[in-house]
Amino acid sequence: MVGQSIRFSNNLNSFSDFLSQIKKGIPEKSNIQAGMESTGHYWLNLNDFLKNSGIENIQIINPIETQKISKTRIRKVKNDKVDSFEIAKIVCDKKNISVAMQNEKIIKLKRLTRFCDKMKRQEKFLKREIVNLLEVVCPEFEGLFKNIFLKTPLLILEKYSDLRKLEHIKKDSFIELLRKNSHGRIEKTKAELILQTINNSVGKNYWDEFSVMQIEMLLDNFHLIQKQVNQLKKEIEKFSDQFKEKVYVNSVVGVSSFSAAVYLAELGDIERFKSKHQLTAFAGIDASVFESGEYKRKQGNRISKRGSKYLRKQLYYAAKTAIIFDPELKKFYEKKKKEGKHYNVIMIAIARKILIRIYTVLKQKRLYEVRS
Repeated sequence: MVGQSIRFSNNLNSFSDFLSQIKKGIPEKSNIQAGMESTGHYWLNLNDFLKNSGIENIQIINPIETQKISKTRIRKVKNDKVDSFEIAKIVCDKKNISVAMQNEKIIKLKRLTRFCDKMKRQEKFLKREIVNLLEVVCPEFEGLFKNIFLKTPLLILEKYSDLRKLEHIKKDSFIELLRKNSHGRIEKTKAELILQTINNSVGKNYWDEFSVMQIEMLLDNFHLIQKQVNQLKKEIEKFSDQFKEKVYVNSVVGVSSFSAAVYLAELGDIERFKSKHQLTAFAGIDASVFESGEYKRKQGNRISKRGSKYLRKQLYYAAKTAIIFDPELKKFYEKKKKEGKHYNVIMIAIARKILIRIYTVLKQKRLYEVRS
């Protein structure tokens, strides 16, 4: 051990000082080995700096590895000093190393897909805020449409952000506006009902200038985020087309072009997973079994939720699509539903099957064949 742990900032000068201090305590021509956790984005710049400084033996450790070691301690200690020591031990004991190394293209793809996920969460937040506001100023509005974020209801909210204006609008003009905008799907009777319901809303007391300001700001932000998310998705799909493995992943039923990009970004090199069980554990959709003495809980085991939440989310979406278009998984879903299994339990089981299919096609480098 060279000395005490060293804290340094995420900038070039601090990196240089850190490396200088390390080199002072070792012989001049020593073969330096480095190890770091792939936690968030903090390791990226340090990894590049060490490579450019001539250090080639760098191990990027999956955080799960250090978590495993911390659980074996009698005393529960979790801090940077202890983690640094555990990482050093993992690097020295090469048999136990779980490398999370990824090439630059994978890192770029991961940054893009995770940023897109954050933007989509902002989009959902804005949707919730719009719904919450409408539940105050016009709680009946949502019940008038299958989805208030479709073209026609959004048009009403944008054109008449001050819903009080609808009390003085000509009925025929409103009917024609909705008919034209919905391509004839909203007929006269429906349009009249919409107008009457809004004008007689129990929330009329809250139709004021502040409500108008809120709805206008929320809608402006919602449209901007929606536009940016769509732009991001296009860029992600375009960039991910450079990966030859994408065609294999995309062949699995339930996997879209966008979700295939997420899988490639989160999984990285499939060869680092020695078995399908190791992969399901990485995705966090393995069972979290509770055992104590002679007792073993056989029912109600929850998934471990370790690893990538982005991967789990896309697998869940894929499962919802697969039970519609994949005959085998549709049959499995119906069978488990008759057995009384909870919907989420079935979806997780199907997500696990989809992940194993992705693992298989990537390992074997072939397209998936749908079973009838």
